[in-house]
Amino acid sequence: MDAVFRLLGWKESSFEDYQQAYATYGGNLLSDPRILKFIHSRFDLKPRFLIQRDQNDEIVAGVCIWDNLYIAGDQRVANKHGINRFPLNFDEIVLPISPDTRAVLPFRTKFLSDINHHPVRNSSHLLNAHREISIVRAVSAKTRSSRNRELRKFIDIGGSIHHVSEFSAENLMQMYATLFFQRRGKQIDLEYTRELLREIPDLPFGYVLSFEGEPCAMQWLMKSEDHQRVYLDYINAGMNTALSHLSIGTLVAWVNVRAAFEYGEKQAKQVRFSFGRPTADYKDRWCDRNPLYRVIA
Repeated sequence: MDAVFRLLGWKESSFEDYQQAYATYGGNLLSDPRILKFIHSRFDLKPRFLIQRDQNDEIVAGVCIWDNLYIAGDQRVANKHGINRFPLNFDEIVLPISPDTRAVLPFRTKFLSDINHHPVRNSSHLLNAHREISIVRAVSAKTRSSRNRELRKFIDIGGSIHHVSEFSAENLMQMYATLFFQRRGKQIDLEYTRELLREIPDLPFGYVLSFEGEPCAMQWLMKSEDHQRVYLDYINAGMNTALSHLSIGTLVAWVNVRAAFEYGEKQAKQVRFSFGRPTADYKDRWCDRNPLYRVIA
């Protein structure tokens, strides 16, 4: 297998080389060196880092692989080793690859982002069971006006909005656990979320809605950034279903979508806000479906 890697231009590299590739070309949360370092310190994945260089010896692509075959972040490996216990979205992988290169990846995944489709020559959507991911679309002026009007009405009758930075990580997690139970009737295990935030505390993003002083709705969102994009992953939501007549699910989604695009504008970066797989009708109201690609290897 190593001979195939070399034949296709991939060379074994260091974590530092991979960090350089990420700093140059970016990637989402699953390819973020901080997340990889966190995961590798806890699971025996036999991680390897490989890079490609151009004729000027400049790095043009980087990849981390697990179990000597799969691209880091692939769902099959995440599920096998129990990595999916952590609040991470394993539905899309964005690799640090130059958009101008044309590489063949001798590694497997069914969750390659369309961002990497052009530079990865051996990727296919048609041979990937038409897998898709829901990416939040730009909001029209009409929708923006309507949602803001609904939000003002909510605030006028006793509602309020609070940025996640107003709470300690522990308080934020406890609120989420309570609201998740109110929505689904299931207890959520905070152990793994607590462990992740202890090491990488700046991951949460967004707002919590309260009504008459009590938290009533929130989306658990995780954020990462590279030099050109802000990546947001919607993990799950919690809400007080007794207040569903106030459309708090729609309102909390709107507050976070609005905040995401405002943040991206402030940072002068594109926003890629993922609602994960298109598993519910409400996602189509907020999102466009983007293709995911299978790497044929």
